Amino acid sequence: MNYKISIIIPVYRVENYISCCCRSLFGMRFQDVEYLFVNDATPDGSMAVVESILNEYPHRKAHVKLLAHPKNMGVASARNTGLEAATGEYIAFVDADDWIEENMFEKLYQRAEAGHFDIVGCDWYLEFETSKRYMRQPVYERTSDCLKAMLSGEMRWFLWAFLIRRGIYVKNNIRFLDGANIGEDMAVLIRCFSFARSYRHISEALYHYVKSNAFSMTALDSKKQIEIVKRNVDATVSFIRSRYPNSLEQELDFLKLNVKFSLLISDNAANYEVWNISFPEANRSIWKNAKQPFRNRLLQWSASHRYYWIVRGYYNILFKFVYGVLYR
Repeated sequence: MNYKISIIIPVYRVENYISCCCRSLFGMRFQDVEYLFVNDATPDGSMAVVESILNEYPHRKAHVKLLAHPKNMGVASARNTGLEAATGEYIAFVDADDWIEENMFEKLYQRAEAGHFDIVGCDWYLEFETSKRYMRQPVYERTSDCLKAMLSGEMRWFLWAFLIRRGIYVKNNIRFLDGANIGEDMAVLIRCFSFARSYRHISEALYHYVKSNAFSMTALDSKKQIEIVKRNVDATVSFIRSRYPNSLEQELDFLKLNVKFSLLISDNAANYEVWNISFPEANRSIWKNAKQPFRNRLLQWSASHRYYWIVRGYYNILFKFVYGVLYR
């Protein structure tokens, strides 16, 4: 059976979170959908929770595929496993520790079908323990503008914020790099937008991105993190240079700066040193990215000159104190 939407959910160490995700997925309005839960050899009871919640929605059972890896392979491979098994007209990804609005896929699909769009995106909520923050994507219609916005860091590359026609993946053999489990969204979305003919955005928060899971799939130390993300960045740079020769070099610098920026959101000087040795060639473009806030460019300039006291002070004042109070 071919469905209108295939939703792929990688599962690993989310026993304490996945019940909310499942209830939002099984309880949504949209009916013509298949669910692909990919058990990435999770050592906890996550899959037992999935099956227990599914019993509360018996009408969904025929629409659920429970896929399993013999050993832990990482989120990139889990997403590939889901893609290989998917039959839907459109593909969506949901992280197992997040949840959705009941009308999310109804709205995305209706918008996609109304205009025959290859990709449709939406805004989202950033969920903290006691508060949430509305997160807006910039609104562009041309896929070429979206591509530049992603490279510059203006447009976020969260896969779960987009509904993408499966033919984009199939016709262009778009897959995740096995083992490259950080930055995999970026590498795949840039390819999808490169091949897509059309895009529309819904300016409504339909997804809830939860920031309280200590076992998040991307929670790694900074050195290991940058080594992994470098695989996706290098693959993306090669792809862009091949598809758009001599035309997006500055935007590739912006991409590298954006990828390593999180290393500066810390009071650990070791992270600042990792920032300095990561993609150093991109530092020449720090002041050229007008799409980034001035404070971000100042922070990067300070790090490039090893004025680490400025970087640490910025973190302690803004992120640790102000954001710590507002978004606990």
